Amino acid sequence: TGTWPPIPAIGLNSARFNKASGDYLNRTQGTPTSRRTFTYSGWIKLSTLNVVNVLFQSANGSNDFVLNIQNNGSGNDLRVYNYQGSLNLDLRTSQAFRDVSAWYHIVLAVDTTQLTDSNRVKMYVNGEQVTSFSTATYPSQNFDTGLANGVPMQIGRIQSTSDYFDGYMSDINFVDGQALDPTSFGAFNANGVWTPIPPGVTYGTNGFRLKFENSA
Repeated sequence: TGTWPPIPAIGLNSARFNKASGDYLNRTQGTPTSRRTFTYSGWIKLSTLNVVNVLFQSANGSNDFVLNIQNNGSGNDLRVYNYQGSLNLDLRTSQAFRDVSAWYHIVLAVDTTQLTDSNRVKMYVNGEQVTSFSTATYPSQNFDTGLANGVPMQIGRIQSTSDYFDGYMSDINFVDGQALDPTSFGAFNANGVWTPIPPGVTYGTNGFRLKFENSA
């Protein structure tokens, strides 16, 4: 772990994920509060571009949910998808993420119970909602994602592939049962810079926060 440069209101540590070493984190989920409603929040800093940088995945081989930054041939876009025989969900940002000196705060809020399809999956970067997508396939209403009891959730790897995350991660939060916006995890400081705040959230059955407080 390494200490992040001082930031107002909260000081964070980060964990280094090395693709060459196959670094990742893994846990088996219990029965979720909801397979339809959840939030991922994390601060990331890329070390390598033009590869598949995996943020997290939940997969059992037949129903796979993945969030990553990938090279699709035209740029390093942020992508979330769910594959269950076909792509039930596939959102790819028009924005590319190529700055290896920058920290990005990524929030993914999922609530497939919503009537309007574009409200079922929302992506935010540094406090701003992403509204421009090169690909936009939304899930059907009340769709059950790949997050399920007994299924491994992996931070930094796609199961059974050579795709890993290469870079740094800090303050990873997963909230089971709520679709939250970025204000639960960050705020603009006096200089207009998006910065982390202590999350005041209820995590739900499978929820967690990774602070990376020590090398263990």
